[in-house]
Amino acid sequence: MNAPFVSPIKELLDDLHARLTDRRDGEVATYIPELGKADPEWLGLAVATLDGTLYEAGDTDVPFTIQSVSKPFVYALALQDRGLEDVLKCVGVEPTGDAFNAVRLEPVSGRPYNPMVNSGAIVTSTLVGGANQEERRGRILSGLSAFAGRALEVDGKVLSSESATGDRNRALAYLMHGAGVLTCPVEDALALYFEQCAALVTTRDLAVMTATLAGGGVNPLTGETVVSVEAAANALTVMATCGTYDYAGEWLVRAGLPAKSGVSGGLIAALPSQLGLGAFSPRLDARGNSVRAVAACEELSTRFGLHLMRPSERSGPVFHRTLRGDTAHSSRVRAHDERSALARLGGAIRVYVLRGDLAFGTAEAVVRTISEDTDSVRWVVLDLKRAGRVAPVAVTLLEGLAAKLKERGITTVIVDTEKRVAVRSAVIAETRDEAMELCEDALLAEAGAARPEVPIAEQDLLRGLDPFMVTALDAYLETREYETGERLVQDVAALCFILSGGLARQVIIGERAVRETSMGPGTAVGRLALIDDAGHSHRIVAEEPTACKVLTTQSLARLERDSPRLADALRWSIANAIAERLRRTDAENHALIH
Repeated sequence: MNAPFVSPIKELLDDLHARLTDRRDGEVATYIPELGKADPEWLGLAVATLDGTLYEAGDTDVPFTIQSVSKPFVYALALQDRGLEDVLKCVGVEPTGDAFNAVRLEPVSGRPYNPMVNSGAIVTSTLVGGANQEERRGRILSGLSAFAGRALEVDGKVLSSESATGDRNRALAYLMHGAGVLTCPVEDALALYFEQCAALVTTRDLAVMTATLAGGGVNPLTGETVVSVEAAANALTVMATCGTYDYAGEWLVRAGLPAKSGVSGGLIAALPSQLGLGAFSPRLDARGNSVRAVAACEELSTRFGLHLMRPSERSGPVFHRTLRGDTAHSSRVRAHDERSALARLGGAIRVYVLRGDLAFGTAEAVVRTISEDTDSVRWVVLDLKRAGRVAPVAVTLLEGLAAKLKERGITTVIVDTEKRVAVRSAVIAETRDEAMELCEDALLAEAGAARPEVPIAEQDLLRGLDPFMVTALDAYLETREYETGERLVQDVAALCFILSGGLARQVIIGERAVRETSMGPGTAVGRLALIDDAGHSHRIVAEEPTACKVLTTQSLARLERDSPRLADALRWSIANAIAERLRRTDAENHALIH
């Protein structure tokens, strides 16, 4: 039994986690005494996609208080409840370039500069919906819980510790109260703010909460609309410009993502319409940002190509079509036994035709979809012909997918006509037909169903003839051998039965010969296919050393003269073969459409 499929994204997170554990610079926050009790070695990394898929590494289930990471979520709740214009009357949206706890307000209005600094967050907490203090407390905790997709609780010890050591925040609150911006009692405002900061979360929660903002306010796990698209977008905007305080500009250059940090060691980052990142590690730098979490998010942004200022991918369904090898086949003309084997076993071949740009979000969907459907699969074809831009992160994820599939005995074939990707663990083909034929050949060989030689008595075209007629016809046939690349021409052969090897029909485009289809042992090539004159642009060539039984034009004339009944039976066989091929083509077209 195969081991569980491990996503290449999970492996990338595990690798990053292992490398970051060696970083021990920074200090755990102690100005709130309870925070100083955190284990400095904790490190959790999590990625949540908008369809609810989670990738985790490290200590993602360790609870810690959310602290300032709560600010964009409470801001979004205030926007949802009060509207942007009302909130802007009390809290601005301009970056300060100062630390998170700076005692600084706008000189004329007295407003806090933005809701990500402590002064702005204190006012924002009072702007959420509720007729009284208790209703606002309930609204904040239930709102944070809705973002996380589960009921959150408040850490009473941290809450008490924050309140006991919150003199600087009290000073800010009294300053704003004096300026008329904070209209409720100071202690009520601080109680709301301290309690929201003391809510217990995990790294996994942070990823889900951030994915909710990235998804326009819809929780990817519960499907609940927590805030409107507008509220989520405005919260993300302020995160981008103010979320990491006096590191915001450099952060945006390096990581290129809306983000928010907290003194407990949490950090969130969002890629709108794609995913949310959560990271946690208690050691902080001089600015109050988690050392390991910042390093993790910056590297993930670089490796996954998440920077917002990069060219965006074209959205839309990434899968144009999905096919199975038992209902869709290559253009190679095969003998009856091989066709029967493909109809019976071809489900082991899966073909995924992709479209649109491949960046992190779409490539992640491809990897996950294919990895969830590997039972009874032996060959996977990824057709990139319709794909647009293929980002480096997509190549990385495809390499990881191909490597993991290879470990499970599954061969990956990538159709890359323009040679845009280099995936070492995959086979590269120029066309989907070439890829399908390669997989079919491998399946038939593995199943022992390949027919490298087919005698004249077992040729498909002659299956309906009486054995005596086949013996009589054989007397009119000549054995011919063709070297690789040698052409078959009309004036030599009216009908050619392939005994071994293989022929290809090529179309001539300019000076280039393009393979159109091929024929293997047990099949036949008729006179029309062999026509080659100035008015036609096709030819038949041997793709490998090939042995045939040939009915020459002279022998055909003799057969029609000597044995009209046998000649008529041969014509009927040809007509039936054409009809059968049309039926198969119709069935395959139906499979492609549906």
